[in-house]
Amino acid sequence: MRLPIDTKDATSSIRISFTDQRLTAHGGMVVWSHFLHQKSFRQRLREVLPHCPTSPNAYDPTDVALGYVGGILCGADKLSRVAWLQSDPALSQVLGVEAIASQSTLSRFFEVFGQKTCNALNGLHRQAVGSLPSLKDGYTLDLDSWSLLHEDGHQQGVAVGYTRQGLKPCHRPLIAALAESKVVANYWLRRGDSPCANGATEFLRQTVQGLPAHIRLKLVRGDAGFGEAGVQDMAQALGLKFIFVARLTQKVQSLCRHDDAHWQRTEVPGLEVQEVELEQPGRRLRGFVSALSNGPRPEARRCWRFRAIAFKRWSPTCPAAWML
Repeated sequence: MRLPIDTKDATSSIRISFTDQRLTAHGGMVVWSHFLHQKSFRQRLREVLPHCPTSPNAYDPTDVALGYVGGILCGADKLSRVAWLQSDPALSQVLGVEAIASQSTLSRFFEVFGQKTCNALNGLHRQAVGSLPSLKDGYTLDLDSWSLLHEDGHQQGVAVGYTRQGLKPCHRPLIAALAESKVVANYWLRRGDSPCANGATEFLRQTVQGLPAHIRLKLVRGDAGFGEAGVQDMAQALGLKFIFVARLTQKVQSLCRHDDAHWQRTEVPGLEVQEVELEQPGRRLRGFVSALSNGPRPEARRCWRFRAIAFKRWSPTCPAAWML
C-alpha cells in the first residue's frame, strides 16, 4: 500500500507494508556475536563455567552467560532489566542463544559461583593475553585498586568501606592490565571493607606467574594500594622493575617540609622532585610536588600537591611515574 504525501517540490508517496519477520533495535549486536565466533569464545567459555545442568529442559550455561553479557551491552544494569529483553524476540537470534534467561534463572546461574569458580574465569583473561604478540622491550603491567559503589543493592560482598565520597557500600576489586595492549590480565573482586593492601602480594604473584612465557614484563606500576613493603618484596623476588605510589606515612610526608635546596626542577613546568634512599638496598623513594596555581610558591607549599613513589632499577629520567 502506498500513501501519497505532499512535499515542497512535488507529491510523493510512502510505502506501508506488513511482515512476519522479527525486528530488533539491537541489530548491531550481530557484529559482536560474529567477533565472538571468530575467537571461538563460546567453546572457551564452556571450559571455565562450573555449571553442569542435568535437566533436559535447562538452558545451555553458555547461552545464559552470553545473554547476560549481551544484555549489559544493550544497556541493562540489573538482572531484571536483562530479563526484560525477553520481550525482544529477535535479540536472542542476533546473540546466537536459545533465549534470554529470566531473572530467576540468572540468579540461580550466579549462585553457583564461589571464590574458586570465580578464579577459574580468569582463564579467559589468560587466553586473551596469550593471543598477544611478544614485544621486544616487554610489556608494562599496571595494577590498580578502587571502590566499586553499590548504593542501590545488597549484593554479596558489598560492605561499607572508604571511598572518595566517604564511607559507602562498595566492593574493592583489584585489577591488572597490560598498558600497551589495554588487555586485562587478572581480576579479583573483594569485600567492600577489605583494606587496600589485603591480598595485593598474592594477587601480584598469581598475575605474573600466570602470564604466558612469551609475555615479558619490563615494568610493573601500581597505585598506593600496592605501596606496602610486602608487595615490593614480591616484585623483587619475581625479578621485576617496579614503580609504586608510596603510602603517605609520616616519614614520607616529612619530605614535603624540606627547604628549596632539596628540590630539583624538571622539564615539566611546575613539577619538582627530590630523591632519597630507602632502607632496603637498591630501593629509592622519589617525592614530587606540583603547583596547583600559577602564582609564586608559598613557603609552606600550601598551594602545592605532594606525592611520592617507591621504585627499584628505574631510570631517573623516565617520565612513567608522572602518569601514575
